Amino acid sequence: MQFETGHAHIDEHHEELFNLTSMLDHAVLSCRRTELNPIIQFLEHYSVDHFHEEETVMKNNDYIGYALHKAEHEKFKSLIYDLRQLYDTNKPSAHIIFFIRKIIDQLMIHIKTIDIGIKDLPKAST
Repeated sequence: MQFETGHAHIDEHHEELFNLTSMLDHAVLSCRRTELNPIIQFLEHYSVDHFHEEETVMKNNDYIGYALHKAEHEKFKSLIYDLRQLYDTNKPSAHIIFFIRKIIDQLMIHIKTIDIGIKDLPKAST
């Protein structure tokens, strides 16, 4: 992947996110609202597990951009919470699909512009 951070597990998570677009395309083509829930669940878990892992790497290395990075993560968590509310209150699928696409796009930009900053931090030994 062109935007690897060099942290294997974090890069694997990023790759999963890039693949989420295909999952969204499949959900749209299926015309089944229930196909959107696994995408939302993925984003919910991603925003907890992945963000925690990134933040831990940053904290452990006194990363100068930690505060900005954490603030970005909190914005995403808020967006994903709003997405869940849209789904759970039966808002139109088109709105949910648009919102998911918007979050995925913003996360991809985040990876390419913000996450790439941890590239030079020491890697965890395996």
